[in-house]
Amino acid sequence: MPDKPPNKPPTKPSFDGKIGYTRQEFGAIFQLYSQNVYSGLFKDFSFSDVNGKYFISFREEAGAIPLITIEKRKLGSDRVLFVATSPAPAKKGDVKEIARSEKLEAFIRQLKGKIEILRSSKGGSRGGKNDSASSYT
Repeated sequence: MPDKPPNKPPTKPSFDGKIGYTRQEFGAIFQLYSQNVYSGLFKDFSFSDVNGKYFISFREEAGAIPLITIEKRKLGSDRVLFVATSPAPAKKGDVKEIARSEKLEAFIRQLKGKIEILRSSKGGSRGGKNDSASSYT
């Protein structure tokens, strides 16, 4: 009987420290952005890759400081954390955390609430429909 080659475990791609967004995650984030483009709050959307970390930013105008920046952090092999930050009013260059959750749905709900507050502080909806009736579930 010929010798069988030893069973090798399937190889996994090596972890290079980078973390991206799944289609579902990106879709939920982009839907929230789009609703707020329609209402007039955001006009620019960008991606940044800084040292293997991916950020999504919402801006009031192209080239302006982001009103909201979203980061997905890897906590373990099967856990991630979504974190949203916004410029801190006290010091130029500082940011404050406005939403965080390991669950996408909870993160989107938190972020929607903070965006509503941001919209109110900017003077409400500017010509678009109010999106508070539509919700991500």
